Amino acid sequence: MAEIKLFPTLEDVFENPTDLHKVVFFPLITVDLNSIGKGNGKVHFITVHGNGDPDEEISGTDFGYNFIRFKIIGDKYRFDGNFNQIPKFEKAIEWYKEAEIIYKEHKDKCLTDAEYTKKEDERREKIDFDYYFYVRGVINYWLTRDKYIETGKFIQGNAYSNGNSNHEREPYETLGGVYDDEYGLEYLQEVLDELKINFESLNFVGSVTGYNYSELGEDEILLFLHEKENEVFQYFNWS
Repeated sequence: MAEIKLFPTLEDVFENPTDLHKVVFFPLITVDLNSIGKGNGKVHFITVHGNGDPDEEISGTDFGYNFIRFKIIGDKYRFDGNFNQIPKFEKAIEWYKEAEIIYKEHKDKCLTDAEYTKKEDERREKIDFDYYFYVRGVINYWLTRDKYIETGKFIQGNAYSNGNSNHEREPYETLGGVYDDEYGLEYLQEVLDELKINFESLNFVGSVTGYNYSELGEDEILLFLHEKENEVFQYFNWS
């Protein structure tokens, strides 16, 4: 049976995380590789600011609009990319600070007052769609995480904020095995070719549904081990 942990901390996931990491990276699940027959150590699925929106234009070798990769340091990650590649990163720092204040002071309203949530969403969206998108996604992630820690039930946070999606979610789609989605492979291969990565050198770990953890997260997060380079490669799909 797969050994997993939902909502690991940044300290569980990253070597020497900084305040910049918390603005961009939102850990979803940790998987013990030995428990799924994929070697030793641990890997972590992460939803990433900017990857929940396939319309964003990002280009780089460590982070693009539909992928990200991390160096593996023991059981943790190191991000070698440039944070400034990430869309509106400087603004996101301020948006994160605002979200922290709101969640600290108005958590009860976020959990129970759908009208409050609706009005705040409408106010932010009129100012800047990316501002609305970011704050809503972060607060929803916190709601999902904190209610899971409190109740042990993995239920999407909008079940509490607006009464929707109140069924328990699956923490992952697949773990172990091989990646054999011919349709999805066509698009993944295009990214790998640009990055000069041979698909055959990647070891498929599994996939999770990002929006189960954060309402505005990715449809599917695929995680591969690039053992030769001691890296993890995440690829993002949307329907």
